[in-house]
Formats: sequence, structure tokens, C-alpha cells
Amino acid sequence: MKTSLAKTFATGALAVVLAVTPLGTVGIAPQAYAADAGVPQAYETLFTGDRIIDVNVTIADEDWESILASPLEKDYKSVTVEVDGHVLDNVGFSTKGNSTLRAVASMDDSDRYSFRLKFDKFDKSQTLLGLDKMVLNNNYSDPSYLREYLHYEALRLLGMDAPQTVFANLYINGELFGFYTGVESVDDSYLLRNYGEDYKEGVLYEAEQGTTLLYEEDGAYETLTEDLGSDPDKALLRQFIETLNSMPDGEQGDIESVLHVDSALQYIAANMVLGNYDSYNGSMGHNFMLYSDADGLFSVVPWDFNMSFNGFMGGGGRAGGGTSQTSVTAVTVPVDEPVLGIDMARVPLINNLLQVPEYKTKYLSYVSELVSYLAGIEDRVAELADLIRPSVTADPTAFYTVEQFESNLVYDPDEQVSGMGMFGGGLGMTPPEGMENWTPPGDFEGMTPPEGWEGGLPQGFGSAEGSGSRPGERPWDGMAPGEGGAEDNGWPGGGMGGGGLMTAGSLVTFALNRLANLQEQLGLEVIDLPQGSESSGAPVEATEESGSEGDSSSSAGDGIQVTLDGQRLSFAEQQPLIREGQLYVPLRTVVTALGGSLAWDSASRTTTATFDDTAVIVAIDQLSATVAGQAFTLQATPIIINGRTMVPVRFLAEALGRTVSWNPTTQHLVLSKMEEDAA
Repeated sequence: MKTSLAKTFATGALAVVLAVTPLGTVGIAPQAYAADAGVPQAYETLFTGDRIIDVNVTIADEDWESILASPLEKDYKSVTVEVDGHVLDNVGFSTKGNSTLRAVASMDDSDRYSFRLKFDKFDKSQTLLGLDKMVLNNNYSDPSYLREYLHYEALRLLGMDAPQTVFANLYINGELFGFYTGVESVDDSYLLRNYGEDYKEGVLYEAEQGTTLLYEEDGAYETLTEDLGSDPDKALLRQFIETLNSMPDGEQGDIESVLHVDSALQYIAANMVLGNYDSYNGSMGHNFMLYSDADGLFSVVPWDFNMSFNGFMGGGGRAGGGTSQTSVTAVTVPVDEPVLGIDMARVPLINNLLQVPEYKTKYLSYVSELVSYLAGIEDRVAELADLIRPSVTADPTAFYTVEQFESNLVYDPDEQVSGMGMFGGGLGMTPPEGMENWTPPGDFEGMTPPEGWEGGLPQGFGSAEGSGSRPGERPWDGMAPGEGGAEDNGWPGGGMGGGGLMTAGSLVTFALNRLANLQEQLGLEVIDLPQGSESSGAPVEATEESGSEGDSSSSAGDGIQVTLDGQRLSFAEQQPLIREGQLYVPLRTVVTALGGSLAWDSASRTTTATFDDTAVIVAIDQLSATVAGQAFTLQATPIIINGRTMVPVRFLAEALGRTVSWNPTTQHLVLSKMEEDAA
């Protein structure tokens, strides 16, 4: 059955929305933008098309050592930089970020920070082809390297004024440091490009964590801070928020005198469709800016999308913050209630605008365009992956393995993205090592929570009772040791370091599941999703060695135990599983247990396991393999799940000279040396 839209929404208006063609609306006149007066800039050529540029930073050794020793200071150092062949001296270079910066600073094995390049920091007349500032983002929590790039792209396709992006190889003093995403900063050059010569008469506000835009009696609005320009006593901001909150139910009121409504609707729609709840659509209430011209006409400026496509740690299965969304996930968020982890009543920029029929129609037209965008996401991801794969493979400081990169680019029917819980498939993410089975206690009994969590879990996490943050409280802002993290107070898991705060699940899996859900909500034809495995028959063929028989009721792999040469194996990243009647095990775990080494070749998508002078080579999705130079045919193709190469256990046993014994009742697999070897 098709899910209906808002009960108050007219059928005629819905017909208009569903008639929308990609990147164009029907019968809806967009609100005029001040950005129509924007000034084109030469630096736009740096970001034109899908491309990878080189950024070479030359910095004094003592300055580089100072940055690495005190990354949280964000101190600018003077450097020489070459960007795509353009050389500038005396450029400001510093770390950037907040919670992600602290998380990386807490890691023992990574200095992969995000950075800022401020070309006019020390010379106010200096720019890069007119660009005064750009950032290099480290793709923290995103093994695909694509989440931010795709979200900004989708916004620009909607016609929204959004920062431009480019892929970049960053070199420090001549050595490749990492593969980054370059983003045009929201600074003077951005405002000039989008709002014209008079941009300096306006003011730019940055929304810090906890921004709701609810009316405040004292008008302090402490989570909104001036970034550029001046608004004495926040007079323009107060007028905007008061007007927003005083909109009559279902009516525009005076909102168009203080807000470019389209900018808000585009931002809201993209967050909902693309699953970005580290935003105003979620309980964090940040990652956007507000720019007002001199007359107090505000526009929403989007920012920071590395957690898009269900990458946010709360973006999957958390409860709905006291609303009817108790079982809603990022995959199933209703079109009519595009929030997760917060009550609609606490986000007037969404709630009040969507009560107006005309604005609801515009919003739904943007949703429709974004659904069309998602319909082509597999091809778009594959296209970009072909471009960046060599750079991802060569990335010396990557948070994630190339296997994790590859697994983010394909649909995994067995990945759960709709369950509940703080960690796990419902969030589309992999928990930190050692926390796979951990469930946070409701009152943190016997534990000291990270700073900001003292009163319970952040809003929307865990169970409904006693777990939501109270009005006025700010949700969690990082778990770095020294700031309420594990090493200081016993919080489990040693903080969230060691390869990124969390590892997002497959981008494509979420995108296609979300697409199917939205198509159903909108009454459109729903795509056929690839089906998950159904275990029918024995996972391992019956042989004289195993003595086992087929079991048509075998489970899908939960609780499978593996014993290798008498030793129980532990699977931290990916458990063994049964797929299409074959039992798969993670190749890396078995090879490591036997003292071998593993190498991945992204070009051929092959994994090579080496034991002394013997090599076992398998190719993803291919039945052919090589064992000690001899051709071998597998019973089923190797696959990648959660960044791990999975191989059929029958092939692996034969390649390693082991016998196989499978007990379908206890779900216990035993790999043993052959008698002649054991003797």
C-alpha cells in the first residue's frame, strides 16, 4: 500500500508535485533571490566538473610540528601553497573542525586533520583567483569519500546557493599526506559570488550546536554568532526569528519579508531525502548558516555534509524525541515530518513553513527532484568511484581500508539500516572495536558520561523514557579523552578514536532503501531492491570429512562459531554469515590467525593472501581463483561486506589444506588440519 501525504495537503497540489520533472518545477514561481545579483568569480574554474586537484603546502618544520602538537588551538601558520598550479606565498594554514577535530586529536595513530587555507590571512589583498578561503575536509566517518560531494551537488542541482567542491590530493612539504575533499568556504568571496557587491552591508550568522530558531524572550540567541558583518544587538536576527515564530497557522504572514523561503525548503528537503540528521533536521541543530542582506532578508546557507546518507551516529534507529516517530529511521522518515530525534514543534523553520500549502507544494517539488537524483545514484557513485579510486588507494593516512571504500559503493541486501539501537545496522554504521555488544545504561550507572551527557542520553537516543535531553540542554559534542572520554572516566571503548568516530555503512545501500521508501510515500512506482540471502540447504557441502547433512532451516548466520586448528576465532569487524546456501567467513581473520598477510588491489578488485611462498588470490564477484599458481574454481563468488572480503569456507578450507565440519544445530564450524599434516 502507498503511504499518504499530509492529511491537510490538497490532492490537486500533490498532482502538481508528482508532475515535476528533474531539476525543474511545474506551476510554482520561485521566490526571487538576492543571489541573482551575484558576481561570477575566476576561481569557479577550480571546482568545475568532476576532477582531482593537487594542493601542495610548504611549511616550516617547526610550524608543522606545532600544529601536530596542538591541533585544538587552530593556530594559523604562514605557508607557501600551490593549488592546481597556482602558487601563493604567506597563506594562512590551520586545522579546522570541532568534535571531529577533537576525536582525531585523541587518536594515537592518526594526524589526519581537516585544514583551512586562508589566502588573505596575512595579506588582505591576496586571493586565489578571487577565492579568499577554502577548506580541506578529511572525510571523517565516510569510507566512500563521496557523502559531502554528493550532497552539495544535489543542492546545486536544486538551484540552491551552495559551496562548490572538488577532490584534492594534499601534499605536505612534497610528500603525499592524504586524499581530501576541497570545499569553498563561506567567506567574503562566497558572499560576493552569490549575493553581489553589496554583500558587505549584510551579516553572516553561524549556527552552533543546539540552534532551534525558537523565539527567546531575552533575544540572546547564544547559539547564533556573527561570522561576518555586523548586526548590533542582533536586531535583524531577532526580527527574523520573531516573524518566523509568529506565522499564523497555515499562513505565510510576513515571513517573505525576512526569509528567502526557497533556501530553507531546499535545505530541509535535501537533509530529509539524503538522510542528513547532523543538521537542523536533527537534534544537533547545527551545520548551517544564515546570511542577511542589509534589509534583513535572510537566506539559509548549507554547510558540512560528511554525515549525509545516514552517516550520522544518530541517523538510523534512534527514537523520535518524544514525537510519534518512535520507530522511524533515516530510511523511513516521513515526507510530511522531515525530522529525526527532535519534535517538529521545536524546529519552526520546518514546522511553520510546511504548514503553508504553497510552501508545502514547493517543498514537495524539491523532494521529487531529489528522488529523481537518487534514482541515478548507483551510476553517479560508480562514475565518481572510477575517478577517485586511484587516489583512495594511494591515500597514506586514510581512516579506512580500500575494502571499506569499495563496500560503501555497492548495495548490500544483508546490511540492516532500519533497526533500533545506538550502534549497529540501524545506524548504517560499524561500532568501535570492543563495543559491538555494548548497550548504554539508561542512567549511566557506575559510569561517568562524556561532558554534556550527565543528564542522560542525547535526545532521541536509546529508550524513550529518561533518555531524551531536556529543553535547553545541548546534546553531546564529542567523546575525546580529556573531555569526558573513556581514558579519564571509564567510558567504554577508549573513546571513539582509532579510525574515525564511527564507520558509516554503505552509501548505496542507504540511498536505494531510502529511494524505495520515498517512492512508496509519494505513490510512485517502487524500484525492485536486490534481495537478501535466504539460507536453503547446507552452508557447506556434505563430504566424508564433515559428515554433515544439509539443513534447510539454517539461520542467516547469527551466532556462527568458527574453530581453526582447535582455536576459537574472534570476528570483530564482520561475522561469518550464510548467503545463498554458502557459509562465508572473513578472509582477513582466518589469514591473520594462520600468520599470513593480506594485500588488496583496487584496480582488479582482488585480494591476495600470502603464506610463506604460497599465494591465494581471489577476485570479488568472480568464481575463478588462484592457489599457489594453479587455477581454482569456487563454489560461490567472494563478496565485500562491511569492508571485509568474504569467501566461501569450502574454498578456503581446500586452499589451506583443512577439513570442514559443520554442525547446523549449534551453528559451529570446525576447520582442522588434514590427518597427514597433523601427524
